[in-house]
Amino acid sequence: MQKAAHGRLITRSATVAWFFKPLGNVNDTGRGFLLGQLLNAPLAALMGSFCALMVLATAYLRTAHFFFGVLIVVELALAAARFLEWRWRQAHLRAHSGYVPAIDLSALLSLLWCTLQGLSTYIIMSSGDSVLRVLSATLVMALIGPICSRNYAAPRFAFLLVLLLDLPFVAGAIASHDPWLLVLVVMTPPFLIGAMQIIVSFHRALLLSLEAQARNLHLAQHDSLTGILNRHGMDTALSRIKPDAQRKMALMAIDLDGFKQVNDSYGHGAGDLLLIKVAQRIQALVSGENLLGRMGGDEFMVVMRDVSPAQVGPFAEALIAAISHRPYELHGGMMARIGASIGYACLPEDAATAAELRLRADQALYKAKEAGKGIGVRYRDKRGNVSTALSCAGEARSGFHRLQPQRVAPR
Repeated sequence: MQKAAHGRLITRSATVAWFFKPLGNVNDTGRGFLLGQLLNAPLAALMGSFCALMVLATAYLRTAHFFFGVLIVVELALAAARFLEWRWRQAHLRAHSGYVPAIDLSALLSLLWCTLQGLSTYIIMSSGDSVLRVLSATLVMALIGPICSRNYAAPRFAFLLVLLLDLPFVAGAIASHDPWLLVLVVMTPPFLIGAMQIIVSFHRALLLSLEAQARNLHLAQHDSLTGILNRHGMDTALSRIKPDAQRKMALMAIDLDGFKQVNDSYGHGAGDLLLIKVAQRIQALVSGENLLGRMGGDEFMVVMRDVSPAQVGPFAEALIAAISHRPYELHGGMMARIGASIGYACLPEDAATAAELRLRADQALYKAKEAGKGIGVRYRDKRGNVSTALSCAGEARSGFHRLQPQRVAPR
């Protein structure tokens, strides 16, 4: 059996969406996970239908009332609909690995089923049959637990289902005119408060788990020094980019020129501060859906989406200028200048996949360093095709100067 790890809500009704809104700040991934939990435990739903059928069948046998026969037919129809909806969803989950099922139909069937149980229990409780009353009360209490535990990912919706079961039960007790059953009226408010507390407690525990999971995922995919993507985060982001013949993308491999000298001369503290400031300068130019990551040491990577090769060269120039044209103020008033070399490749012109694109950019970076540093080089194959020729300032230097780190008097 395939479990729905995530779900989605199709309806655009604000009122309906409110019932499925989490009681806390949750990102889109977390919200999809919460909705997916509402689709799990289908066996519990079917077993609930079986128990309800037993009560209705007993009621029909004891009273021979036509209305109980109608309720049995409706119960069977809803059970069949829920089973078919589950089978249809399972088929799609098996056929499509990225399929995210909608919860709308499942939620509607749950709502109708609880309404049916409320109607049944009202009729039974308002009758004078003590045996049926015991069976009905047992069924209601037996159903509320699974409903709370199966739907606490959407606490408002879960509580609505509880109300659809419990309030008709109490209303039927009042309609029976049995004074001893009025004690249920007194018991109902604390019972509902307790049920809501259980639902909310489970829900908040799940939110805390999602928050911790999101925090750990962020730490695993981001560089602890600069706050941008790390190698693992960049690999993950690139793996999510699906092959598409119409997609335009460029990948830039950036290596800092002169960083090792600063790091060796002034210590790792100065080197770390320099990396932070370099990342900030690059980040100022990288926006939107474009990606920036630190691949380790003084190596950075930029992924540009929906760009043509003609747009990449000027952007590489701008990056080199941003990194190298202004000095960096480090600890104790020390000023340092560094430069950057960039190798880049474009998709689909230079590569067919994201992995191949990354390899091509690394090869181009090697050529940039070999050519004297401080320039941007586009990948060229062994034949030196025009489409893969040197670019960025017409194969010229970017103006990078090998200025030594220097200490200046503090202001």
